[in-house]
Amino acid sequence: MKKRLIMLMVLALAVFLSGCSSQSGGLENVAEETRTVKDMKGEVVIPANPLRIVDVSGSADELTIMGIPFIASANTSMFDGVTVPEYLQSYFAANKVEVVGNYSGTMDLNLEKIAELKPDLIIMNIRHEKVYEQLKAIAPTLMLSDDINFVNWRGRFQQLGQWFGKEAVVTQWLKDFDARAAELAQKVKEVAGGETFAAIEANSVHFGSYYAYRTAGPGELLFDEMELTPSAGVPEKVWGEVVDAEYFSRIDADHLFFFSDDGRPGETENSPAWQNLKAVQKGNVYYGVNGQQYDMAYTPKGKLLYMEKLAGAIINHTDVK
Repeated sequence: MKKRLIMLMVLALAVFLSGCSSQSGGLENVAEETRTVKDMKGEVVIPANPLRIVDVSGSADELTIMGIPFIASANTSMFDGVTVPEYLQSYFAANKVEVVGNYSGTMDLNLEKIAELKPDLIIMNIRHEKVYEQLKAIAPTLMLSDDINFVNWRGRFQQLGQWFGKEAVVTQWLKDFDARAAELAQKVKEVAGGETFAAIEANSVHFGSYYAYRTAGPGELLFDEMELTPSAGVPEKVWGEVVDAEYFSRIDADHLFFFSDDGRPGETENSPAWQNLKAVQKGNVYYGVNGQQYDMAYTPKGKLLYMEKLAGAIINHTDVK
């Protein structure tokens, strides 16, 4: 009887240990489940369900649209690398998103803070390629297939959708974006007809120089998304050109967007080339602030909001607010 009891206890213990082993193995398998995706560097093995994403690629808009949470971001002002754009502030506060630099590559990332956060996935772009190996040493790192001018925003968005299995979400959002662009364009044309447009920015760093936009930032929203007519002198097939005040004599726009640090023309207003601009003489100049333009005109949600601001300025004949 005693021998039989011992045999039953041994059997029960074996079953118990087997169950523990099975459960442990199951948890381990979940924790270690991975998948392989392709990025700018090749194939990368990443967690199947990352829980601690650090994004230094400037993709906060895309991740929130897709419903992918992240614990840290570099979606900050290109002027200080700390200030979060106003339209993202509530999300960052509610989800306790840490700031770790700026995605533009014009300033360093906070690598020490990124390491302290113990991410299980890092998303980056080519602008911070110099620290790629350091980021990769912290966690699996994906580099978006991006061009240096940050113009291919749709391609980046679609690549993120592929990585996270959210292709349908991305497709629908872009479809809705295009519909809104067409709607705004129609409202603008009801006011401005087939008149022409230009977008110029007073350079924040090099006084006396300007950016004349075409396929990037406000230029892309005006000419590519809303399909408004660029005037003579607007660059073609490039993001834009760096120009001086004399370049204004080549601009023949009926309507002009002018961006500067304080949203005013400043000394530019005294230039004869400025005073001779058709848009200036007709009173069709819409002023905007550089900081807001950079915060909004380069990422999906920001683009949508800023496009509405640009259209509103034309329709209501006001500055970009």
